[in-house]
Amino acid sequence: MKFGLNITVLVLAIALSSCAKKREIAKPARLQNKSPKYLVKKLSEQEQNFDYLFAKFTARSNFDDRKLNFKGSIRIKSDSIIWLSFTKLGGVELVRMVLTHDSIKFINKWDKEYYKGKLSDLEDFSGVNVEYKIIEDLLIGKPFDFDPDEKYKSSNDNYLYLLSSKAKSKVRKATQMMGEDSLLTLEMKDKKYEKAVSKVPEDELILKNYYLFPKSFLLAKQSVNLIAHQQAIEISYDNYEILDEVYTFAFNQIIRIVSKDKSSRFDIKYTSIKINEQLDFPFKISKKYVPFKKK
Repeated sequence: MKFGLNITVLVLAIALSSCAKKREIAKPARLQNKSPKYLVKKLSEQEQNFDYLFAKFTARSNFDDRKLNFKGSIRIKSDSIIWLSFTKLGGVELVRMVLTHDSIKFINKWDKEYYKGKLSDLEDFSGVNVEYKIIEDLLIGKPFDFDPDEKYKSSNDNYLYLLSSKAKSKVRKATQMMGEDSLLTLEMKDKKYEKAVSKVPEDELILKNYYLFPKSFLLAKQSVNLIAHQQAIEISYDNYEILDEVYTFAFNQIIRIVSKDKSSRFDIKYTSIKINEQLDFPFKISKKYVPFKKK
């Protein structure tokens, strides 16, 4: 499984609008145990599909203690293309980006630079592997890399239901070395870590957690720990709204990402969103721009 990191910047939440109804989420004093099969079914029922999505957002970010506030917009044609624009709070566009299953293009208007390459090149910028489907799911708040046919275990965690992927004891041991949190702390001794995960296939060194609200069974949080790559991502969701009486989105999201030498946090709120209105994806490179060179 692969992940997109830089793109995380663009994830979701919307302020109330006339076309949205507020969805109440209650936290009972005590939860009854639910089977993994039951929670898988409930999470699967949250699947929602669209052809086009357009959204505007504001965001606060923290990249390795560097803070930045900005605005942006997202255009998506499902399973096809993602278009992103980032602007300063004063309204000046800084970066425009287009992603497809196999390519990435962006223009940096501030420095008059451009870049065209493979989607996998995002790893050079972020330190994390990338896959288009994961990025799209991340942007629209879907449970990423969720397979209903996979084996899970269920439990309760702080008044939320928790659906977790099963893992061998060696994998759990390696995760404990990384810290009690769902994100990596990476404070382990290399020899102990290597021994814990030795002879375990890479695809088994993935731990996934889906936290569900008790009544709606909407995602409250999800996290994935890529042990082999020493990378992890966690997203918390709040303020769900129902748009057009069909589509459910979390208007507030907090994204935390860590790798061996990087950490990021994004606090994102949507200001508007439109579903299934046909979109274009404008992208033009000025002749005055020069190829981007990573510093």
